[in-house]
Amino acid sequence: MKDQTMEFKPGVYEDVPYEIYAEIPAFRSHDLTAALKCAYNWKYSKGFAPSPALLEGRVQHTVFLEHHKFDEEFVIQPNIDRRTKVGKAEYEDFLTTVDNRTPISQDLYDICMERREIVKEYIPKPDHKVECVIMFEWHGHPFKCRLDWYNNKDVWDLKTARDASPRGFKQAINNFNYHMQAALYVDACNAAGLPAGTFNFLAQEKVHPFAYAVYSMSDEALEYGRSKNEQALALLLECKKSDEYKPYNLEGVQTIELHDLY
Repeated sequence: MKDQTMEFKPGVYEDVPYEIYAEIPAFRSHDLTAALKCAYNWKYSKGFAPSPALLEGRVQHTVFLEHHKFDEEFVIQPNIDRRTKVGKAEYEDFLTTVDNRTPISQDLYDICMERREIVKEYIPKPDHKVECVIMFEWHGHPFKCRLDWYNNKDVWDLKTARDASPRGFKQAINNFNYHMQAALYVDACNAAGLPAGTFNFLAQEKVHPFAYAVYSMSDEALEYGRSKNEQALALLLECKKSDEYKPYNLEGVQTIELHDLY
């Protein structure tokens, strides 16, 4: 499958590598949230740059959702001092054994596994759909999404967070527009014949002792997310039609008022 490409065709697909999913010609939730924030950045962004945070998120999702696939995606790198000439040579030898896998440290793996143990009661069951891809039409346009897991009645999403408390995670929802993602994923499931009652977040803090909480989106919250998605799609389509992508979707000079100050 890794050497194949996928055309847009509505349906539910499993075991689709992320690289192939990324190339499917369809909009994602990220397109809507990014365009709503700043059409200019959405249009000209070069994508996600590799970072320790992104790598940690990848590892955490793999060990929690598909631990049996860990060795296909990652490899634990040996404890080698690469500051020395001998160490550099040893590390180069190690890289020849990696193939397409991503090297990670033993410490990162251990931390992700410790988090996994704490929330093990939420680990998807064998009959749940994990990392499945849904292609669907939304308001007449092609869309795609990649669910963390679907437990045959609700959509679930794993989020590592700085603060998993109600106050902290509600702030994260607003900062990153998670409500828009939730609404689109529920709509995707229902469009694909996977009845989805709601959308649940399993939010777990990144630092020890890895506190966690589960949050469920209400019907009203999902409807609000849906309305924001519609607003974002309208903006995105208008930008594509006019070929104008304004920074932060603004025109002219912006006035800072007294009530803006604190």
